[in-house]
Amino acid sequence: MALLDEAVVLNDGSLMPKTGIIVKKDDDVTKATKLGYRLLDCAVDDNLKIKDANPQLYVEVRISKLAKGKELHDNLKSIRANLIADQADLCLLNLSDDNERNNQIWQKLEQLKITGWVKTLGIETDEADALEALLKNIKFKPNVLRLKCEDTDLLTIAKNNKLQVEIPVKGDIAALSEIADKYHTSPMELVLCYFNQKGIIPLVEASEMIENPQVNFNIKSADMATISQLFVKD
Repeated sequence: MALLDEAVVLNDGSLMPKTGIIVKKDDDVTKATKLGYRLLDCAVDDNLKIKDANPQLYVEVRISKLAKGKELHDNLKSIRANLIADQADLCLLNLSDDNERNNQIWQKLEQLKITGWVKTLGIETDEADALEALLKNIKFKPNVLRLKCEDTDLLTIAKNNKLQVEIPVKGDIAALSEIADKYHTSPMELVLCYFNQKGIIPLVEASEMIENPQVNFNIKSADMATISQLFVKD
């Protein structure tokens, strides 16, 4: 099975594509869907028109950590108007250092899940303390955890709570050309295979997406360690 056709099973039993594209403009959406990518990651304020692009898309929407009150209401209104046809596949809440605010907004998202407006809930954070504080006081556990990098503490929390981790692909991917040549592949396919072996969903910038990525090879442990230097927290 091709990578773009594969999915992971989340802790609520729902499915999520194994590879995503970060889209910031409508042209990104058009190109990604044409190449067969189904998981599209976007921010509320990108003002994209996704809901009519393809019914098979899995759209994840990031809600600003500053959003609250009317701003949060406007965020959710924008999601419904522009980004989804029926239900939001995944809403990611960017946690702030205000635990009370995080709990209040999460409760609103829980209500949206109860009413069937949101299928899946997730968290975006680089602060282990904020995540642990939220997990102590919520009704519905997140399904997805978006990280900036492979942070050991956050990965441990994710594992203990069965959260699917996703990480944006950043850094000098071209620097991996020598390793990629050993596996007769491209640096980007190498990185996608790296994350696939780790069980992490990679989110690729639209400008870096490649057609029909193949990851039907196994990266040796020494090479995995080298590749990880691009993505592990210093």
